[in-house]
Amino acid sequence: MKVYLRDNNSDNLILFFCGWGMDEKPFSILKSKSDVLFVYDYVTPEFPNFDFSKYKSVKLLSFSYGVYAGAIAELPSDLKIETRIAINGTLMPVNDTYGVPTKQFELTEKMDSESVVKFRQRLFGGEKAKEHFEIFEQNLPKRTAKSCTDELLGMKKYVPLFDTPKKNFDKIFIANYDRCVPTRNQRNFWQKENASNIIELETGHFPFYNYNSFEEII
Repeated sequence: MKVYLRDNNSDNLILFFCGWGMDEKPFSILKSKSDVLFVYDYVTPEFPNFDFSKYKSVKLLSFSYGVYAGAIAELPSDLKIETRIAINGTLMPVNDTYGVPTKQFELTEKMDSESVVKFRQRLFGGEKAKEHFEIFEQNLPKRTAKSCTDELLGMKKYVPLFDTPKKNFDKIFIANYDRCVPTRNQRNFWQKENASNIIELETGHFPFYNYNSFEEII
């Protein structure tokens, strides 16, 4: 895992586990009064060294594969997380019923510069899909197709080594037009886990450009 800190000189922290193939760049238009620690590039499951000691409040936000990555990350044992939020991901990241279908995952492993563009288009759905895709294109992750493929291959190696994590979430967002982690599979998973905390979104997989700030999401 890698991290990037957006330092807003705050004693509150949003710990944000981004999705596969991401970094901090696509989220740069979202404002925040808190510091934001972006976690991304899950080639290995180890969480980097980071000093949380200055923060009075830590809220965990996780997106897509980051929902799983945030659940298995070995964070400091004394770190108290006030709120946990999952967005368009599950704790079974590759699963035909509860996550990304196996065949879809295997196709993504063969990502090249052309298929990366097609994948990015699939991130968006709903009425503002075209508008939000254009914003994303202006704020692309600084990631190569190879780095994204390496990340997938790393995930493929270590995910089978972990049991399905047991984490409770205060809010679970599920997009009704998700073509990356199918909407039905997300519902299948969360309805047996945290059904009372589900919030439906009229968006595709990447819903962030419907908001002005991270605080608005939380």
